[in-house]
Amino acid sequence: MKNRKIFIVGIVALLLSACGATYTDHPIILKAESLLNEYPDSAYKFLNSIEYPEKLSKADYAAWCLHYTQAQYKLYMDIHSDSLINIAVDYYKDSGLKTYSGLSYYMLGCVSELLRNNENAMLAYNVAERALEGTKDYNIQGLVAINSGYLYVQNENYAQANISFKKALDLFKLSGNKKYQVSAYLELSNMSLQLDRPFDSTMFYSNKALNLSKAINDSVLYYHILSTQGELLNRKNKETAIANLLAGFQHCADLRTRNASFLAYLYSGINQPDSAIYYLKIANEEKGDKESEIFNELAKAGVYENRKDFKQAYFAIEKAYLMQDTVFRKKLKDQLYKIDKQYDLSEKERENAELKITNRNVIIGIGFLVILVLVVLLMFQRTNIRNKKKQTELRIKQQKTEFELKENELENKKKRELLSSKLQQRMEMTVRFNKLQQSFYEPEKQTGFIASMTNQVILTKAEWKNYIKEANSVFDDKIDYLREKHKELTETDLMVIVLIALGIDISDSCVLLNMSKETMYIRRKRVKKRLGIEDDLEAWIKQNIV
Repeated sequence: MKNRKIFIVGIVALLLSACGATYTDHPIILKAESLLNEYPDSAYKFLNSIEYPEKLSKADYAAWCLHYTQAQYKLYMDIHSDSLINIAVDYYKDSGLKTYSGLSYYMLGCVSELLRNNENAMLAYNVAERALEGTKDYNIQGLVAINSGYLYVQNENYAQANISFKKALDLFKLSGNKKYQVSAYLELSNMSLQLDRPFDSTMFYSNKALNLSKAINDSVLYYHILSTQGELLNRKNKETAIANLLAGFQHCADLRTRNASFLAYLYSGINQPDSAIYYLKIANEEKGDKESEIFNELAKAGVYENRKDFKQAYFAIEKAYLMQDTVFRKKLKDQLYKIDKQYDLSEKERENAELKITNRNVIIGIGFLVILVLVVLLMFQRTNIRNKKKQTELRIKQQKTEFELKENELENKKKRELLSSKLQQRMEMTVRFNKLQQSFYEPEKQTGFIASMTNQVILTKAEWKNYIKEANSVFDDKIDYLREKHKELTETDLMVIVLIALGIDISDSCVLLNMSKETMYIRRKRVKKRLGIEDDLEAWIKQNIV
């Protein structure tokens, strides 16, 4: 009886497993799958050789849909629908075939991106990540992570993108795929730049990518990275930047024009005008009509203006203006030619009239009057040209001033927000700490907890100098000015002034400095006295510092 039950259970299990989804054993599809990574064009030909794939078995057709979509994607073909990949997704999602389920969801994410449906793409990548958990398909998992990172970048969520790219790098290291590691390092370098991390961090990841691309003999990628480093280094090390850009200029045809423009900019910055002009000619080697040449000169002026060589920028704009003026002069010349023709006709009529009219003085007066009018017109034209030149010069100066003001304003705003954010985080930590300490009932534990946490959440006097220094940078050295003008101001006084300038209210200031409100009010009165003011302290700080 017992043996019969075991036999029945075995038969049922066998039947259930027979009902589950299986992978294909079609020889052409398996051959195409083996070629996909190295030779996607050959894989595509194999898959295309199957006539009426929709008539295959469900297992074969699902595999065909999956790998056909993969081949299209790898060959950068246009994919206008997700219907094929959804057939594979539906077949594999409850199949127990984790690798192919994860791969089909990954490809669904890729196709959704091509169809500009990023929300569906992110959902597909999330499902793919869960489906691949516990497998050793590190390459596919890494691709899922890196594509998720690209979507975060599009949404400007650089912090989350950075996490995804780091995860992708770890997975590619497990798979040993160095080419994919290069991509991950490059993205981490870009994220370091976007997140305002130290420049050394940006270059660290970039150098990792550079060395790996050299190790795998990918010269195109190697010189692309060199070109990127040249642009990154333009403010840090101009010599190295030029060397890198020259290498990219010589070996990367698709970056030739961009590198030429950047080289022109860098050479102009180190007073090598011949080299700058040489590369600027290459950047503008496509010639067009007069209007195109005028715009080329305006572009050249932009290069000079970016390196703050406003004299050369003026000359370039002047040249553009003169080109435009040449067109205007040609029109004026044509008009004057017509006037001259009319004048010649009048002269002939005058000669004929001289035979009939004895009073030549009247005719001479008319001639002088015409000449006088022409002279006045020419003088007016020259005055107009000079005025336009002055207006152009003033416009350049105005644009320069506006640009510098906006740049300073944006930089200070960013620094102020960062400093306020730091203080806000410390304040929130302090509030949490106060709530936590109230939950302790045992005095000994409470005392130990308070002692260990106070150093982490309350701004110590040792930290005040850093915050005062950062605030001084944000507010254009006005804090140092106050310190020099009012010698009696202490570090505590300056910290109170900084908190008010950053818009931190008195309650939050008390939390950050671990003071009671009474102490804070006394401190504010003392600051007013030392500053020699009788007005409201906050209003005075907003007017004189902020």
